Amino acid sequence: MRTVFKYFSYIILFNIIFVLFFPKEQLFYKIVNTAYENKIYAKDYKLIDDLTQITINDCDIIYDGIKIVQIKKINAKLFFIYNNINIKNIEIDKSFNTFIPSTIYSINLKYNIFNPLSVKGIIKSKLYSIKIDFDILNMKINAIFKTSKFFRLKYKKIIKELKYDKNIKDYTYEYKL
Repeated sequence: MRTVFKYFSYIILFNIIFVLFFPKEQLFYKIVNTAYENKIYAKDYKLIDDLTQITINDCDIIYDGIKIVQIKKINAKLFFIYNNINIKNIEIDKSFNTFIPSTIYSINLKYNIFNPLSVKGIIKSKLYSIKIDFDILNMKINAIFKTSKFFRLKYKKIIKELKYDKNIKDYTYEYKL
């Protein structure tokens, strides 16, 4: 019993040290450099690296010279067992307003090692919310849309791409990468 307690104590201690000294800032710059290779640029952001989280404030996302998104806050809590990325106040450029509503309140992505082949997410906006399940093994995204009547009337192009599910009485979308 004593060795089991000692073993779990070492595992917990290792996880705490790993979380505290994990190079979160370098991970962010690696992601930015990978996006840069695909003509996606992050501009005018303020990076705050804490012991257990990383926060990015006021970030503009530019694709091929066109400003697409302005994000007010990204908060990433990267623990070894449980990871949570919360993105708040996303403003999509007005030129894309015919395709998608321009304001998204929040995007929340969660991953844990107890369900290692799945990433869960929730997108919330005034006109809709989307519950996302990304299956890593099959590289498939399943999304359940909860839409308002105004959204269904104004964004008919998006609704045509979705499938109506009678069981949940709303729309679903499936995409295989």
